[in-house]
Amino acid sequence: MIHLMGAVLVTAGCGALGLGAVHCLDGRVRDLGELAAGLDTLQRELGWRLSPLPQGLEMAARAVHGPAAEFFAQCAQKIRGPGEQTFQEIWREGLSGGRLRLAKEDRALLERLGPVLGRYDGDSQRGALEETAAGLRSLQGTAADDRRRLGRVYGVLGTTVGLLLAILLI
Repeated sequence: MIHLMGAVLVTAGCGALGLGAVHCLDGRVRDLGELAAGLDTLQRELGWRLSPLPQGLEMAARAVHGPAAEFFAQCAQKIRGPGEQTFQEIWREGLSGGRLRLAKEDRALLERLGPVLGRYDGDSQRGALEETAAGLRSLQGTAADDRRRLGRVYGVLGTTVGLLLAILLI
């Protein structure tokens, strides 16, 4: 009886690991979409309404949800606060220190935007924001394809490994 319970627990644990990997893939797709929407809001604020950067970041934080909202809010808070960090450093720190589920190429695309924001005229910033948002949407499509393709693999693989281990333990 104990062996059977152990086998069930091992199978369930491995299946949960597979589902956890699927959840990470889902999170990346969501975060990329939220970041792109936030950049669209920031583009409108900086390019058309000519809002100051901290106010634009706050509006972007209100327009999105989850880790992307936290990222924009954190950047807005740090840029308003006393400090000797440049916006580029604040931006990079927010990308690496937050709960955003990003791949290396996602982070690299967003890091290129940091030096442009707050330093150039509205048209230059708007163009950089448009380009980055389009890049994020492209990466989101790729991530969604990966999620569809790898999601099933991770779920099945986790359960299969769990069953294999259970058979070996019994």
